[in-house]
Amino acid sequence: MSKVEYHCVGSCNKCKGSNSVEITDTLDGHTMLEAKTVCSECGFEDYWAYGWFESGQDMISNCEKYSY
Repeated sequence: MSKVEYHCVGSCNKCKGSNSVEITDTLDGHTMLEAKTVCSECGFEDYWAYGWFESGQDMISNCEKYSY
């Protein structure tokens, strides 16, 4: 059985650069659920929600990933 891979919010989905993150939704003010991101290296803007980047629907996801 393969594990689900989640997208690291701090890693750009286009170039793997570092994202600045603006949290837009949380669970009880503690757990991040959604965020706007902008890459500090290439300027790519994206939206991250519940573990995945929205742009992953239209392109191959190039960000760092994790699973557990």
